[in-house]
Amino acid sequence: MRYSIVAKDDYVSKELTKKIKETINGTYDEAKPSIVFSVGGDGTVLDAVRKYIYLLNEITLVAINTGNIGFYTEFLPEELNELIKMLDDKTNIIKYPVLEVEIDGKVDYALNEVVVFVNHHLFEGKIFVDGTELMDIRADGVCISTPSGSTAYNKSLKGAVVDRDLELMQLVLMAPFETIDKRVITPLILNKDREVLIKPQSKYFDISVDRTFVTYQKVDEIKVRVSEKKVKFLRKSTQNFPKRLKEKFISRT
Repeated sequence: MRYSIVAKDDYVSKELTKKIKETINGTYDEAKPSIVFSVGGDGTVLDAVRKYIYLLNEITLVAINTGNIGFYTEFLPEELNELIKMLDDKTNIIKYPVLEVEIDGKVDYALNEVVVFVNHHLFEGKIFVDGTELMDIRADGVCISTPSGSTAYNKSLKGAVVDRDLELMQLVLMAPFETIDKRVITPLILNKDREVLIKPQSKYFDISVDRTFVTYQKVDEIKVRVSEKKVKFLRKSTQNFPKRLKEKFISRT
């Protein structure tokens, strides 16, 4: 077994990283692992996905929570021995879709969301779905999320929380400005075969792809679709989506 570790920079995560290396029977291979341990919170998971985006079809992510909410993180540090025994069991795998975003021909990927926004004033543009012009928008921005990302920024924007077993994307406008002549639809849930095209009219704006932020100028078009790539996670057989929602957002009891 070839493995790698992406860890949060804190004492607990560093100590657990040492323990993993002492416990696991395998070869540490940062360049081409088959197992990637994410030690931290959801942010660490996003960092691990970005680091190994070129190997997504070949790796399994094992997420151990030493952070806060940890919606992606299936395991606790004290469950290390248990999860190592599960590594060869291919039935304990869940796959999450990712978004493919194309910005004037340059492609990137997001596990959580793609956000287009402008600081200090409204973002203006046109939104198309499958080539059909859907709406003109003036808003703080546009957030397009995956089902697993629906509990992140999308949730704070009052988007729907989506079952993680579905393959789709959700578009939410951030504080849209409407008039009688310019109406909008938000939130909007689209199946995996749709393509969203954003044609910005704002000259300067920012795009965040998970935890990566870039400022752009004079972009003609931004295309977002559900990618054929998926992120494979090791999961507990006792864990399910309703239980996870209750534990993380409603009550621990």
